[in-house]
Amino acid sequence: MNQSYTAFRPQKKKRKARKLLVLLLAVIAIFVIYKVFVPTSAERAANNLIFDQSVSEAEKSSIQNAIKTQSKTYKGDIAVSVQTTAEASNTSLVLSAYAPVTNIYSTKQTVSSKELGQAAIYVPSGTDDKAKIGIASLLKVDSSKLTDLSKSLEDIPADSVALVPMSQLSPKVKLLSLDDNYYLDSFGKGAIFRQVVFSGDSSASLADLKLNSLETKDATLKVNMTGVTALTREMMKKLNSAKDATYFSQKIGAFLADADITHVSNEVSFKSGCSYSAAVFCAPPEMIETLKASGVDLVELTGNHNNDTGSQYNKESINLYHSLGWHTFGGGLNKEEAAKPYIADQKQSKVAFLGYNYPDTPNGVAIATSSNAGSNSFDFDKIKADIESAKGLGSFVIVDVQFWECYAYPGGYVEFPECDYPISGQEEVFRKIADLGADMVIGTQAHQPQTWEVYRGKPIYYGLGNMYFEQTQWPGTERGIVLTHYFSRGKLLQTKLSPTVYDKALQTRLMTNSEATELLERLDAARPN
Repeated sequence: MNQSYTAFRPQKKKRKARKLLVLLLAVIAIFVIYKVFVPTSAERAANNLIFDQSVSEAEKSSIQNAIKTQSKTYKGDIAVSVQTTAEASNTSLVLSAYAPVTNIYSTKQTVSSKELGQAAIYVPSGTDDKAKIGIASLLKVDSSKLTDLSKSLEDIPADSVALVPMSQLSPKVKLLSLDDNYYLDSFGKGAIFRQVVFSGDSSASLADLKLNSLETKDATLKVNMTGVTALTREMMKKLNSAKDATYFSQKIGAFLADADITHVSNEVSFKSGCSYSAAVFCAPPEMIETLKASGVDLVELTGNHNNDTGSQYNKESINLYHSLGWHTFGGGLNKEEAAKPYIADQKQSKVAFLGYNYPDTPNGVAIATSSNAGSNSFDFDKIKADIESAKGLGSFVIVDVQFWECYAYPGGYVEFPECDYPISGQEEVFRKIADLGADMVIGTQAHQPQTWEVYRGKPIYYGLGNMYFEQTQWPGTERGIVLTHYFSRGKLLQTKLSPTVYDKALQTRLMTNSEATELLERLDAARPN
């Protein structure tokens, strides 16, 4: 091969490589231009929607982005409007929801659409004008009734109502039922909704479009927590005549069971051949049906009567709970087991339940030992370590305490407001637990409801009263409170207080709205300064 041909060949290869590079760059440039300047079919679909005047610019953007993200296409024309409604017929097409809230300490439980229309309604500053117009139209009021809330939400006056976007809901305000519907139970009622309506021959193509970015039932952890349960004494006599333990839960069972977790603080162990005693408690085995009918799946064992007839019956009862798939905390088969918390891990939320018995520590018969079942002993150093351990797992920490009870009851069937207050030393103990890092502190010992407060951002419920028991000597001991907690992605959204009551028939029921308001007003007056 001659020298000139050999020199020519590398040059020819270089020219060919340059051509390939230029061709590759041209292809890339065409692809980029196409992607940037030529809309996709979904982008064309989003841009071809026909919006009417009910749709705000922000809502247009949300709808268009959803179509692009979900790669929706259609042929023909689709008209788009946004309706303001009191009920969402299709929760997937909800753009926003405005729920009624009030001051966290308000005794108000519910509000009607009519009441809203007669009141000055606060809305957060910057609320979409289209939403304001829609809300005012729905309530049949002038839009001037919707007053901008310039202060923070927690500064809402106690007797006033604000309509807050559900995306801004927090435990710093109290969510109200609207027309007897609670948003966090229904998700399609209990609020004022901005819902998209598609119309036209091709509207079915967007019927499954997902616009709702708010909390959903499937992603919200709901927890019901109750006060004292003691299925004994007069309840045993009533069982003999009723012949069915679900008699006691007939009016409240379905309400309690409607939760992902239903808690009960059961203070009395089950015992075959249980006989009546005024002071030494046990419960007939068939009484477990009362708890089953209430949807119970978490049993607190901090109570001071579970060992009354012997720790072996406490042990048998704990094994029964576990055989039913129920969880326990605040007590156990022995000292080691009693000290273990229960950590619920559901729906992207972790909630730790810790329980301790204060009055029987360290020498009470109710406390677990190395070999005997019983409740978990109280110790601040242990509580601190337990809280830190649970926090390390990313849990929201609830600490339950069996504290001293209010025993100073009067003669006769009369009110005794002294027991509405924290009793001696309770305020200091519960606040210290909050300072140790607990996110919430609950007293489950009280035989009548006690006050509650938010202390340094932490809710403290001093006593939940009686859930299932037979104390009908005083009106206070016939009452209780169910706490319903709602969690989303590990954060507490709300705690709803639902007061309960029973009478000599011993069937617990929810209080009426007027009864509940009267009780909450009493507890409000007893709140610590």
